[in-house]
Amino acid sequence: MVLLFVVILFLALATGEGVLYRLTYLLALVMGVSYAWTRLNLWRLDMRVEGQSSVAQVGDVLEGSIYVCNKSFLPTSWVEIMQMSDMPGDVCGGATRLPARGWEAWEVQRRCYARGVYTMGPLVACSSDFLGLFRVEVIRGDAIKVVIYPPAAELPYFRLPSAGLSGEERIRHRPPTRSAHAGTVREYDHGDSMNRIHWPSTAKHGQLMSKEFDSGGFGDVWVVVDLERRVQHSQGMERTDEYAVAAAASLARVAITGGRSVGLIAFGDQEYFLPLASGVRQMSNVLDTLAWSKTEGRTPLAEVLSQTALTFDRFASLLVVTSSTATEWVPVLQNLAYRGLRVVVVVVDPASFGGSQSCYEVVMRLVSAAIPAYVVRRGDALPLALAAPVTLHDWPVVEQLSASEVVPASKVS
Repeated sequence: MVLLFVVILFLALATGEGVLYRLTYLLALVMGVSYAWTRLNLWRLDMRVEGQSSVAQVGDVLEGSIYVCNKSFLPTSWVEIMQMSDMPGDVCGGATRLPARGWEAWEVQRRCYARGVYTMGPLVACSSDFLGLFRVEVIRGDAIKVVIYPPAAELPYFRLPSAGLSGEERIRHRPPTRSAHAGTVREYDHGDSMNRIHWPSTAKHGQLMSKEFDSGGFGDVWVVVDLERRVQHSQGMERTDEYAVAAAASLARVAITGGRSVGLIAFGDQEYFLPLASGVRQMSNVLDTLAWSKTEGRTPLAEVLSQTALTFDRFASLLVVTSSTATEWVPVLQNLAYRGLRVVVVVVDPASFGGSQSCYEVVMRLVSAAIPAYVVRRGDALPLALAAPVTLHDWPVVEQLSASEVVPASKVS
């Protein structure tokens, strides 16, 4: 339109034709009115989001209401309204026409597909004139932080490995005696006895602080989540790291519910190390750590286990969750098992998420080393996938044949 205006103006000046001058004035008037109308369309538009939660869980649906009010004395043409967000999924918004001094509200829903900390808002309103010459955007409202926690499913069939006991005996309770040494200090919980209060920390923080005693490693559970970027795969909105984090949160829930002290290790965008503790507060800390962690790690699982090996007491249980098909970390787990640790591995099969390699070889090496291994595939329900460890006879024949390049066919059952 601007180019047409310049050309006609040049011809009018060159030829002196009156019709060209009138056409130039008409084009200038159309452009001026279109621009003014577009600006006035959003001149006094008020927008806000109401009733939206700032905390949710993977699989939940965030619900809220977008409220739009036209405070101008002029009606609006069609206005597109969208809620800005870095959360994966569909864009929330809609389009509406508002009368003078009119308002409208509608509900929006956004499904939570992945854990993390995201920004929701502000709202963006877009409008254009009737000829589509100009497009104007205005931003209203504030941005809020939304924390999406991983799901922590109940695992009714999963049994934690025995701690410090021989044979297949399973621990049913915490040891009756407690170490004389306090491992950590935490905020006072209702019901804590007076002899657990740590008075120096209470004076320092200005509130009651309780001592968390070290159990000497008896019954402690360490959960290690592999967040190395290169071993992750995705199929649509489903990702191996989301399944791994959900499995880790569920395992931590089982341990904490059973009265165990739980610690968490995850090398992602940074090295996350959550010391041993028990109770509801520790479960909240586990979920917070997993929500904030990002799958951007560069440290292989074998190196993570080697660096943290001295952290694990010989009476502890070690639960490893990974989607790595490498086998270098299996000997590291074997050495830890020789020290007396009870090791369990949960493998998220990358082949079911579009990966080129199956986890068959690494699972068979774990089974051969007498390390219980569970396999989780895309679409599996965690309570069923973690109901029983894998055996040679449970593995599908198709999986075995597809892995014959790595394992001799004579060894396949």
